[in-house]
Amino acid sequence: MNIPRKILDFILYSNMFISLCAAALVWETYLLSGIPISLRLSGMVFFATLFVYNADGLVPYKFNQNVPLSTRTKWVRKNRLELIFISVASALCVVYLYWTAIFELNFWFMLHLFVVAGLYSVPVVPEGDGYIPLRDIPFLKVFLIAYVWSAITVQLPLMEMGRDLFSGNSFILFLRRFLFLFSLTLVFDIRDVHKDKLTQTVTFPTKWGVQNTKKLALFMLLLFAVLVPAGTAPFMRVALGLAGVGAGLVVWYAHEYRSQYYFMVLADGMMLVQFLLVWLLA
Repeated sequence: MNIPRKILDFILYSNMFISLCAAALVWETYLLSGIPISLRLSGMVFFATLFVYNADGLVPYKFNQNVPLSTRTKWVRKNRLELIFISVASALCVVYLYWTAIFELNFWFMLHLFVVAGLYSVPVVPEGDGYIPLRDIPFLKVFLIAYVWSAITVQLPLMEMGRDLFSGNSFILFLRRFLFLFSLTLVFDIRDVHKDKLTQTVTFPTKWGVQNTKKLALFMLLLFAVLVPAGTAPFMRVALGLAGVGAGLVVWYAHEYRSQYYFMVLADGMMLVQFLLVWLLA
């Protein structure tokens, strides 16, 4: 394997890229809300995402599934010690940034997000003679992911500045972010449709088919494009509209036989693209 490919795999499979996307969505919230960007909070989100995703990838449940090993799973197994180190270092960074911050974030709000994220792949829900993780509850996976990501990237920045989370503009911002992320999460359900059928996990594609799932994702993106707060600058509307079109193209051309890079670079990357468009046209 050549060096650039190894570097790309490390950035993607160690979850550096997805963590950057999370931080970018936080920056976008600052721009859309007219709030000065807080590097400390965006750093917390970056390291928290890095910790949660790497810890989630290392849980035994992921390795005990009777499904073919993906390229990513093989890479994770090979680099297990490095990922453990990254997870521990990321957790320490989050704790340091949180306890030394001059702003206050609601502890219980933070805790419920970590609980949901922590139990996402841990078998805790009784089913039959055993237990299943939250992600295996029918249809729940996409809602959990979209909710947690929206809460972290929208509500935490607003909470930092003492904004009302339930005001009209704040709610619309949260709802639009949820719709955008929900549609992208459905793309990953399309990727995993074969594996989910093997594990009998009920998702939108396994229940209703890939084409109907794409229609649902595109409908969510249509709502995302329509729900723009009154008074939004024209250039900002263009930026958000272009982000929706880009995400729609990713949805339309997605199928389960696409390369891992299609999903991890293009689908995840649409979050970074949305921030860049808002930043450039703000």
